[in-house]
Amino acid sequence: MYFNKCKLVASLAICLSAYSVCFAQQPTHSKEEIKRFNQFRGGSPPETTEQYWENIRGLEQLLTDYPNTFLKGDISITLLNYYQHVTDDPHLLIELSDKMLALQMYSNGSYETAARILIDKKVRSEKTLLYAQNALKEALQNQKKWENYGKRELICRDLLARAHQLLGQHDRAVAEAKTVIRGWQTRKDLGDLELANRQASVDKAKTHLLRIYIDQKAWTEAYELASELLLTSVTRTDIAELWSQAYVGKFGSGKGMSKTYASLKDEWDKKIIQSVEKERISRPAPTFEVQKLDGEKITLADLKGKAVVVTFWAGWCSPCIEELPYLQKLKEQFRKQNVEFLAVNIDQDSSTRRDLIASFRYQSAPLLTFALGDLEMRKAFGSAEIPYTCIIDQNGQIRYERKGLGADFSVAMAHQLQWVIGMNGAK
Repeated sequence: MYFNKCKLVASLAICLSAYSVCFAQQPTHSKEEIKRFNQFRGGSPPETTEQYWENIRGLEQLLTDYPNTFLKGDISITLLNYYQHVTDDPHLLIELSDKMLALQMYSNGSYETAARILIDKKVRSEKTLLYAQNALKEALQNQKKWENYGKRELICRDLLARAHQLLGQHDRAVAEAKTVIRGWQTRKDLGDLELANRQASVDKAKTHLLRIYIDQKAWTEAYELASELLLTSVTRTDIAELWSQAYVGKFGSGKGMSKTYASLKDEWDKKIIQSVEKERISRPAPTFEVQKLDGEKITLADLKGKAVVVTFWAGWCSPCIEELPYLQKLKEQFRKQNVEFLAVNIDQDSSTRRDLIASFRYQSAPLLTFALGDLEMRKAFGSAEIPYTCIIDQNGQIRYERKGLGADFSVAMAHQLQWVIGMNGAK
């Protein structure tokens, strides 16, 4: 560990000396600088510590060769990002951040980068809080200049809440976290944010607030929020585990936990069924033709006589990716029924599109039929948002549709699909 620290400090010293040599000179700008920077910053992220070290050495040599390069701000942030993967030493990470920021060679968002690294490393330091505060100030300043910058403000407020949490300032952490939740729920300056992504952001912020309550041992608040998230959150990571912690904290033991969980689930399922039965519709599905990964074409006419579940998804849409395994389970549940599950991808065409789709199919939903679609097809179904999922009956009528994922997805889809199958006598 001592050797690694010395190695880091020595390499940083070379880097800083290169920064300072030509501080007052005009920046240099050449194709060679751009080429070398892209060589060590572009492409796929490093996968091993050795690869990180190779990139670090390459960028520091670039600074030695071009001490006043116009890229030094981008290089400094990239170096900080890379160094976090080769050391967990909080003092060294703070030193790196301090010296790089002190040189004023950083581009917009550098305080956010430094704060995120220290927070992810759980560095309990006033510097962590300072960076988070400066990141928020920077976001607010930019918000005054540019439209639709509220998203960045909320992201930085979330960092500030986490910084307060690290320092044990729970009241301030709670206040910031609640501001973030309200922001994702109500603000209009978040740009083109689809409903599904907005809900995922709300749930993520609520999950962070839940973690603060648990740290604070505010068990009543923690249990109430955990129970809400258990029933409603579209992001499911760690929710059940956090609910279990809150339950034990509130009641003093895990006795009766499984019964309570089952009761909550049963109550929620009944509410879902009552709600979705009111959402049944009947309108003709648009005609369409899509191509499977093997090149075979499928049309709506080909599917006549089957119940069809159609979902539109994209590789960049997190709720879409989370939805695929739920559809896989639904397919398994209705395996013996005459039901087609069609997952229509609307990513832009590229040389890697089919490989991307095949990868998601292999990892998440091998039983679904994956096909290539586009934005026009999605719009023909009457939705501008994804994931968009609908159930088409055996006669080509859309009988149920939904936008986004939601914790009620599996129960709602299963109930509505069973209704469609039973109503039309499908077997």
